[in-house]
Amino acid sequence: MRAAEPTVESAPWAEFVPSVLSDHGTECCAMARAWYTAMDRSMWRGEGGPAWISRKFPWGPSKWPLFWCEAMEAEELDCGAHQALSMEAFRARGIRVVPVQLVQRQEVHHLPHWHGRWGDASASPAWAREGVAYHEACATLQEGRAEVWDPTVGAWLSPRHLEGVRSIAAVRIGGATASDEFVDWRGVRLRMGVWASLEAGGG
Repeated sequence: MRAAEPTVESAPWAEFVPSVLSDHGTECCAMARAWYTAMDRSMWRGEGGPAWISRKFPWGPSKWPLFWCEAMEAEELDCGAHQALSMEAFRARGIRVVPVQLVQRQEVHHLPHWHGRWGDASASPAWAREGVAYHEACATLQEGRAEVWDPTVGAWLSPRHLEGVRSIAAVRIGGATASDEFVDWRGVRLRMGVWASLEAGGG
């Protein structure tokens, strides 16, 4: 397995930046953040990722910009909001964490359903294309190693998931700013801030 040059699969979302929740700077968002922090602290058992987030806020359309007070009142949140909340949870635990952007392979027949659902909620369906979808996650970093947490499914991801639904076609760890730092994600060496396509059969 190896990291290869970016392919056209990453191109539609190449300029996207990781989602960040907005803050009104007033009591509404302060109370929402305080509630979230207390909730996460009560749910954490000392290890693992914050899987409770997607159970409390199932995956669905979000309209952006999204404020903290709105997110905590939402019945559903998209993967960008899940990512932002998971980042907050890991930081509160003293863990270095960065955003992760993915392009995942999907079933073609999902596209009309997703466009209809997001359209009905007046949310942008730009993340979904025929057979592929843009997705957001986050990565914990320690001593040059990365572990990628998918907050929408509540599980750690593997770069060896290269075939089938939700398999990974491309990944960018660390947001849109390229750096000289490299991380090892379960045997795949990636430069922070740079899109890379993952291909089966590499070394």
